[in-house]
Amino acid sequence: RNVMSRAHAPTPPQTTHATQTTHAAGRARGRRARCVAGASRRAFITATLVGVAVRDAADADAEAAVNARTTMDAIDVEFGLANNRIRACPREHNCVSTSARAAEQYASAWTAPSYLSAKDASEALIDAALDLGEDVRLIERQVIEGFGIYLRFACAGALGEDCVEFLVKQDVVDDRAWDGDAENGPLVLFRSFALDVKYVYPFMTPVSDLGAQGKRMEKIRAALGWKTLGCEVCDK
Repeated sequence: RNVMSRAHAPTPPQTTHATQTTHAAGRARGRRARCVAGASRRAFITATLVGVAVRDAADADAEAAVNARTTMDAIDVEFGLANNRIRACPREHNCVSTSARAAEQYASAWTAPSYLSAKDASEALIDAALDLGEDVRLIERQVIEGFGIYLRFACAGALGEDCVEFLVKQDVVDDRAWDGDAENGPLVLFRSFALDVKYVYPFMTPVSDLGAQGKRMEKIRAALGWKTLGCEVCDK
């Protein structure tokens, strides 16, 4: 019986050298695959972190560059008269001025009616400016004895706060040898400009307000019905 039992007992599987080699090779391939996958994940994470750091650094540099340019231009802004004259336009600002050096920023002076004094004309200007509805505020009014009256306003603009200045002179333009000069009253000089400069990065190109400064001044002039110096016939 013992002999028969041993004869019919199941034979354990035989592990050959080839089978062991195959299993070892499979485990090695698995370890290599896991190592490659781990290295790929680490490389991906590293590349992502480097990309984020580079992008953040570039954004910081861009913001710093824009802020630096904006601050630099803001320093150049001056208010008030220069030697009893309206100032020219600040560099790169959206602006129109009767003293502008650049043709695209130049605007012709106005003449108030002959029946108005400089004081009366300045009061009319204040009323017309405050009626614009652009959150306009009268900031300064300065009377220059024997010369004229200076006015400065602050108002909301397309790209931030704007400044509007007037100089109403007692002088009358009446030396052009034509009959139209007889209707001329006080001479009105002005400047309207944006206090801030916005740029398009990375070109540092100032953003235009699409002529908002000139349109504002023309709106004030049209409300008053005053004439543009040198264009009296055109304005009729």
